[in-house]
Amino acid sequence: MLYFKIGDGGSIKLHEKLGEYYRSSNYNFIGSHAIEDIFKRRLPHVRYQTKRRQLSVDVINCFDEEPQQGSYVIDFITQIYEFRVNCKPEIKKQLLNYMRDECCTKVGIMLLLNADEKDLIILKD
Repeated sequence: MLYFKIGDGGSIKLHEKLGEYYRSSNYNFIGSHAIEDIFKRRLPHVRYQTKRRQLSVDVINCFDEEPQQGSYVIDFITQIYEFRVNCKPEIKKQLLNYMRDECCTKVGIMLLLNADEKDLIILKD
């Protein structure tokens, strides 16, 4: 048995968008759909199961420059230390707008980023 824990949802879309601005040879990111596709095409007879866990993070504080909590959350989500300080203002604006408009859902006063995870379990016959 082989087990993968894979990110899925809006957080994946945000990381793909981040990749347009930040590239590192040490950081390659692919989502769950790409991994499942690899197994389907390359190993069509392999049995596997998937289990999705629905997770969300309230990111409303990321859009207010004042609270330190928002800085910690955006640093964690983007995996960029001191994102608000180190990111160029025009890129920061584009990324935050993209996150708000394309990756989040408004629920009451919360702005929820879909941070779902998917477990991919490959079974040995």
